[in-house]
Amino acid sequence: MPKKKVEMSPIPKYGDLFTMKDWLECVECGGFIDYDGYGNYATETERSNIEVRPSDVKKGKIDKTWTHVVWYNR
Repeated sequence: MPKKKVEMSPIPKYGDLFTMKDWLECVECGGFIDYDGYGNYATETERSNIEVRPSDVKKGKIDKTWTHVVWYNR
């Protein structure tokens, strides 16, 4: 299966931008769980179309080449 083509767009006002480090710390201390919402990998100025969830951290499926995560609470 081919990888999904990465598309970038502006960060919406309803999302909260975290550095990858800060987002990972929130997940690891239990501050974010899948029930709370989801995120998109991002840069400092744009979000990608690739979703990321707190459970991905426990599964070891985090792409740390991204510098930020835009988080959307439910």
